[in-house]
Amino acid sequence: MSVIKLLLLIAFLTAFLLFIAQNSGYVEVRFFYITYNIPLFLLLLFSFALGFLLPSIYLLLRETMLKRRIHGLEEGLRELSRGYLGRAERLLLSVGRFVEPARSLVAEVVHRQGRLEELKNFNSTASAIVGEIMLKEGNLQEAEGKFNQALSQDGENLRAIKGLRDLYALSESWERALEYQEKVLQLCEKWERERQKGIKAEIMAMVYLKKGEERLIEKAFDLNPSPFVYSVYIKHLLSQDRIKDARKVWEKAVSVGYQEEVLWNLLEDEKALTKLLDAIEARAESTDPDVLCMVYLRLNLLSKAKVLEEKLTTPFKALLYSSQSHREQDKYCLLGIKELLKPFVCSCGKAYNTYKPLCIKCIRWGEIKLRREIDAGRP
Repeated sequence: MSVIKLLLLIAFLTAFLLFIAQNSGYVEVRFFYITYNIPLFLLLLFSFALGFLLPSIYLLLRETMLKRRIHGLEEGLRELSRGYLGRAERLLLSVGRFVEPARSLVAEVVHRQGRLEELKNFNSTASAIVGEIMLKEGNLQEAEGKFNQALSQDGENLRAIKGLRDLYALSESWERALEYQEKVLQLCEKWERERQKGIKAEIMAMVYLKKGEERLIEKAFDLNPSPFVYSVYIKHLLSQDRIKDARKVWEKAVSVGYQEEVLWNLLEDEKALTKLLDAIEARAESTDPDVLCMVYLRLNLLSKAKVLEEKLTTPFKALLYSSQSHREQDKYCLLGIKELLKPFVCSCGKAYNTYKPLCIKCIRWGEIKLRREIDAGRP
């Protein structure tokens, strides 16, 4: 049946072409000095056919090339997900010449293989990722070069801008870190804006501690009052003898459950603790006995610390007993226990004696929290 339809179609087209040929005009066409009389409709038909044919061939070839590249990316990602790093690298490199972001994945693969020296040769879109890797490895100078290289090619490369912010924070150049955090807030997407505000607030608090600019800590507290920002703001108020204001802020910190974190951060400032002691004791029932004991020990109020003895955990009892002793050995014991306590810990497991906005191990912000159960010697 299909053969019959095909023959009928051919017969129809033939009859149509004959009708057009017999009822159309002819035109003269010269080619290599030879003149041809060609029906006008054939010339038009050929022109239209050529006009459709050439773009179709081009688009077909381009589609074939794109399909090959997409297939290479799919296979590279598949091998990467299966753990075959060598295969993934070869496949991703084959398309990396045409799909530049694929080189970023290659950089990740090379890093996972431990080939750090080779990463220094990566550039273009992979520079920001290589910079992040160098930063985690502690190579700050090389990381800075890679981040700046990425920004020279794309001034809005958010990974590079965040990388430079982290780099300057690690080197305690907090003013420079704040400059780049301002850019991060301008460019970041809506879903992470609140988190970036929190980072900015803590950077501003660090700049305040370094330079003493009052406007910075005021803005930080209005922007995002984290436990660290609370403690720095209370220090600021107490340094200006604004005792009533400091007590109000302390009460607010207690109401949101930040009292332990704030007190640990205030332990380094004996004057601030002394001025705030009445307010602290008024909220003693809301404060962990271990933390309250540390406050009393810092102020050398041993008799008050002694009252808490039965409520203290083992490490803090040891601190209390060592503080009461006048033996030289016990003094060394006291210093050793304080060093081992490390009350703050990051989600990556890195522990700290004092709070840090940025973890130096995993290079993440806001992940360092106060332990609820402190064990001396815990990593």
